Amino acid sequence: MTFAEQNLDAFIDLLNKQPSLFSKENFVDLEKLINNTTDDVEQLSSAIADWYQRHPQILNTQLALLSKYSPVNERGPGSSKLNPNIPKYQKDKKSILNAIQQNLESRKEDDNKENKS
Repeated sequence: MTFAEQNLDAFIDLLNKQPSLFSKENFVDLEKLINNTTDDVEQLSSAIADWYQRHPQILNTQLALLSKYSPVNERGPGSSKLNPNIPKYQKDKKSILNAIQQNLESRKEDDNKENKS
C-alpha cells in the first residue's frame, strides 16, 4: 500500500470514527476541495494533506493514525495473518465524499435539534 493509499484510508477512518474533530465549516470546505480534485489517489491524498496541515488538531490525529499503519502485506513475527489494523476503504472521491456528507448531515441534524430547544 502506498503512502497516498494509507493517507486516504486513515483520513476516511478519521472522518468516520472521529467526526467531532471537524467543524461544519470543515466538512463544507472538504466537500468543495474533493469535488474540485481529480479522482486519483495521489491527487486526492495530496489535496487532503495540504488541507489538514492547516488544521493542527486534525493533522496531529491523522499523523497518529498513520503511525499505526504498516503495509497490508506485513505480518508480525510468527504470524500468518495480514495486518488487521488497516481498514479497507475504497480509495476514491465517492468514498471520501460519502464520509463527509454523512457527517455533514449528522451535524445539520444536531444543529436543528439545538435550534428547536
